[in-house]
Amino acid sequence: MDARDFFGYKHPDEEPGRRPEEDGADAGAPPQFDEAITLDDAEVLRRIDVSDMLGRVRELPRQLAMARRVAASVDLDERHRDVDAVVLLGMGGSAIGAELVAGLAGDRLRVPLLIHRDYGLPAWVGQRTLVVAASHSGETVETLSGVAAARQRGVPLVVVSTGGALGRQAEADATPYLRYEQPGQPRAALGFSLGLVHELLVRAGLLSEPDPFGPAVEALEDLLERNASSVETGANQAKQLAWSIFGRIPVVYGAGPMQPVAHRWKTQLNENAKSWAMHEPMPEANHNAIEGSLNPRELSDALYVVEIREREEADAIASRYRVVEELLGERATNRSVVWAEGPSPLARTLTAVALGDLVSVYLAILYQTDPTPVTLLAMLKERLARTD
Repeated sequence: MDARDFFGYKHPDEEPGRRPEEDGADAGAPPQFDEAITLDDAEVLRRIDVSDMLGRVRELPRQLAMARRVAASVDLDERHRDVDAVVLLGMGGSAIGAELVAGLAGDRLRVPLLIHRDYGLPAWVGQRTLVVAASHSGETVETLSGVAAARQRGVPLVVVSTGGALGRQAEADATPYLRYEQPGQPRAALGFSLGLVHELLVRAGLLSEPDPFGPAVEALEDLLERNASSVETGANQAKQLAWSIFGRIPVVYGAGPMQPVAHRWKTQLNENAKSWAMHEPMPEANHNAIEGSLNPRELSDALYVVEIREREEADAIASRYRVVEELLGERATNRSVVWAEGPSPLARTLTAVALGDLVSVYLAILYQTDPTPVTLLAMLKERLARTD
């Protein structure tokens, strides 16, 4: 059974990544290296990135500023503050913001922050657990099922959404509701998913000594400017890395606060570039993944390792990376190190995430694929809806 049978598209024009003007016997084949297009022609970028995903990435600073204003307008009572744990219900792009917050601020959180990517609620969630339901559309079935369970148990609840069924329920029963406006794909609303969760925890008194937003946003804006589409490839780190990954399967490593950043890179490469990608958390990867780098030997050149790192990382992690590089040098020579930039954990997370977002869009353009549509995800939801 191939993908056409499984997902239900039979006509070549329905295949993800195909462009309407393509024709010929090999029109569906991926472009080869010598057939790749330039990333320095604005007209080419506009023709392929039809819905301007590059523009959505550049909106991250604006989204963060708006998220702070939204969070400042929401009232929380004592039940939302006096808790022993926080559980965020979310899927995909709606959940990644909380994962990034847990990574960058975990050592300053007064209580654990856990992300639940599934139906329902964990059995241990009770009256002293703050449940945060995050769904960009407000229609995510897994998240709605968790909210139903939360209401049944009577636990403190906060909603983060643009509307939908989740938003309507929150308005009907006066649940604290962090409502934001952002059209398009959930993955393009990271400034809200990260910023709203960060500010909610600050307002609830659950995050001490939060990083100042000003310097973090300055570092982010500087990185976005240096890697903008108008900056030619020779001086553009994101474009250069996209070229390096082109035609290969990226494997993204991250440790500590960079673990969720590596996860974000992986999902953006999946959804924007429509590319296979993997991510490996350090030091866990040293206990399994490193052993899997030997076979099949003939495919070693098909992989590209990206290490997302901080100069402030622990000496033990730096030592592990040195040894990994020595071992990979004997087996896989395709790799790059990306150093997160900025004066704080928040700044370094934002800059590393933004660079990965840009790389994923530039890679999509090299594959001559519009990064915005998620054809297979839409087909999957449609198929699931038929079975309900």
